[in-house]
Amino acid sequence: MSFRTSPEFDYLAQIVGRPLGDIPATLLPQATFSVEDDIKLVNKGAEITRRLIDADIRRKAESYVLSQLAQLAFNEELSADAEREITTILSKYPDIARQIPANAKHIQMYAAKCWFIVLAIIQQALSPADVNRTILDSISQPMSTIQHSQVAGALFNNIGVVSTATLFRYLDAVEASCRNHQGNSAQVQHHVKHAAMVLEKALLADPSVAEQMSIELSSFCLSYPWVKRAADLYRLLSSMLEKAPADERRPVDASSSSISPS
Repeated sequence: MSFRTSPEFDYLAQIVGRPLGDIPATLLPQATFSVEDDIKLVNKGAEITRRLIDADIRRKAESYVLSQLAQLAFNEELSADAEREITTILSKYPDIARQIPANAKHIQMYAAKCWFIVLAIIQQALSPADVNRTILDSISQPMSTIQHSQVAGALFNNIGVVSTATLFRYLDAVEASCRNHQGNSAQVQHHVKHAAMVLEKALLADPSVAEQMSIELSSFCLSYPWVKRAADLYRLLSSMLEKAPADERRPVDASSSSISPS
């Protein structure tokens, strides 16, 4: 009876039973590694290990941020320690902001409780439309002076992508905020000055805003004639409307032919 054997069996048959020193060199596997190869292999393994560790740390950091922000829905405030930790995490992994829930309800919640989250979402927005939507959703009626300063800053720094609809909503919020205070109070002046600065930049960035918002802007300015910023905004608006083609002009509130701040 005869049978065939595999090459592997034949190889083992030749070396089994031989002392290690008697095994012919031709039967031993030929090693081709060099010191340089060993170093490369070790470095590659270390790099893979670092990537795995970094990925794990990032996952834990993202989980921490999302869990802390989720607590805001239950009317809980972020602790000072949590706020510092989240700020540090977003500084190291800014793209985590793209994983933060950011519908209108969430943005309003962040705007009221942790404005820095709104800024992080704006900074990591994937498109100008997303920036505009986030700012629009952050505008509440009425606004406190602190909230207004925050919203005004976001508008001012991103005015090039802010839509007219957002500016209309902002102006409505400013007027609602002013109505919460009496006369020429410091709060009213704060709201009017910040609004005038934002709206002036909007006019200069896009002259078509003058025609689109002529009635609303002139009415706003004439409501606060004692605030210099409002007076300056009115003059700029009037100047831009005079230069616009006649068929594109919207009527300006003519209840007062001049405006003079005190």
